[in-house]
Amino acid sequence: MLTDPTSPRDAIELNTDALAQSLAILDGGDVIGGALNETMPPLDASRSLRQGDPFLDAVLAFVEPVFALLGAQDAEALKALSVAYPEFRDAHAAGTVGHHVMVARSDALPTSDAFELVAATAARYRTLGHTFMVIEATNQWTGAACEALGGVRVHFAPFRAHRTVCRSEEPLDDTVTSPDGFLSSKDSGSMLYVIRLA
Repeated sequence: MLTDPTSPRDAIELNTDALAQSLAILDGGDVIGGALNETMPPLDASRSLRQGDPFLDAVLAFVEPVFALLGAQDAEALKALSVAYPEFRDAHAAGTVGHHVMVARSDALPTSDAFELVAATAARYRTLGHTFMVIEATNQWTGAACEALGGVRVHFAPFRAHRTVCRSEEPLDDTVTSPDGFLSSKDSGSMLYVIRLA
């Protein structure tokens, strides 16, 4: 998120868009929590990611099933929103739809404080002049924060609708697995929210 995955391996650039929108909670000099944010990319955006980068390849191999679920959810929901609501379509085209990608915290930050990262992200987007914020809430804390902030539930993508990973009782090298082939053992999923900021 914080570097540009399309830049060449010998000249990796910072992702200034994400850096300008993301937040961190510090304890002394240590980061104990953060919100990773970006401008919601256009639906037709295709990026050629850096090839042959061991770190990037390992991360993408691990998170690919999650990205596939969330990417399909985004595509379906954003298309429907853009057709039904011209104001959303125009904001998306103008680059004023923020995408709250993830909240991350260490054990030093209480779970309940993660709410502050979602609320602070909305405040940051307002400061930047964004009109809407889109969030894929995959846990109860993010969902509760979206509800408290007046978020509108737009689309639900269940974790256990389809077997999407390799079924294996034992972990396998270089392959995402689960005992039953589902993305998660939780009978939940990702609820996509939209929050109007302006």
